[in-house]
Amino acid sequence: MSPNAYVCFKNGLLRGYPGEEEVEPAVFTWTYDDFEQYLRESITPSMYRFMAEYVCDNISKEELYDIQGGDYSHGGVEEDAVNAYFDLHINKRIALHTQMLDDMRNKKAVAEAKEAAAIDALLDDEASFWEDSPINHEYTEFMRGLVIENRKKVDRLENEIHEEEQWCGGHEEGAENF
Repeated sequence: MSPNAYVCFKNGLLRGYPGEEEVEPAVFTWTYDDFEQYLRESITPSMYRFMAEYVCDNISKEELYDIQGGDYSHGGVEEDAVNAYFDLHINKRIALHTQMLDDMRNKKAVAEAKEAAAIDALLDDEASFWEDSPINHEYTEFMRGLVIENRKKVDRLENEIHEEEQWCGGHEEGAENF
């Protein structure tokens, strides 16, 4: 019988769930640190994404059973993920890095546009609802929530972009030509 546990990305992190649906909270979340301990240095978002996808694709049934029972602890598959990343040709790592920066910049632009649109809607003199409308308060709170949610996303993406821009893959000295 196969385990019911599964892994998937949620809010940018790989998470392990004990059942077939996300109704239960995640029992394990793979953090940057779960991979960094094998390197003894920091990893970037593109490195995390590759390594987490490797775990997602290569986690064993036994490890899924451990997730299902709430007993999972990182180990072999995470170390294999780190090794798989460094087994990639430098040009592939450069492509992953470049694609990640493009994706994050695009997501940041969308989040900024949504934040601005929500602020504009809140400040609009031609308000959608009269002040005494029974749904005016809910509308205002919803729009404020959108502003806060997208501001947090923009801030997180700015930090991740900064981290990704610090990436040094060895190609700075021309290693991509080998």
